[in-house]
Amino acid sequence: MNSPVSITMPIIETERSMMLLLAPEKAQLMLDYYLENRMHLNPWEPQRDSGFYRLEHWQQQLTDNRRLFAIGSALKLVVLNKNASEVIGVCNFTNIQRGIFQACNLGYSVAAKYQGQGYMREILQAALAYVFDELNLHRVMANYMTSNQRSAALLKQLGFKQEGLAKSYLKIAGIWQDHVLTAKINPAH
Repeated sequence: MNSPVSITMPIIETERSMMLLLAPEKAQLMLDYYLENRMHLNPWEPQRDSGFYRLEHWQQQLTDNRRLFAIGSALKLVVLNKNASEVIGVCNFTNIQRGIFQACNLGYSVAAKYQGQGYMREILQAALAYVFDELNLHRVMANYMTSNQRSAALLKQLGFKQEGLAKSYLKIAGIWQDHVLTAKINPAH
């Protein structure tokens, strides 16, 4: 009889933060993040229904995030301050594909009060190192709305290369938005 495989949950530390798959019993931290940053994030995210802003939603979401990591299809990291009392942002690697592709999509957000202080660059550098070195992915794709110059500059600093423009790509803030397509290749490959 085979014994169950133990999945090691990642904890990725940076100088000012730590990233992990937040436990469902810490769902209040996620709810607080989204409630406090609702207006800040609205222009960059899909429209949310009222259930998104409920504790039960986040308890289930955090449970699902652990399951998705265990089966290898997503890594949805929550970024916390060093004493784990507040969410700074999120860093999600989704649609992880293996086989001949070995790639995923990157999405991220940062709290309004931490914006413009270099947190997201610090966070993404560490998270990308984990995805390339530990998960051994070959390609990470990140797309941003044409109006999002902060993301454009950040991704360029991190070595992402522009690959194209997708017209009417995602429905963000209730409107189909054009997105610039970028990708970064694992430097070890």
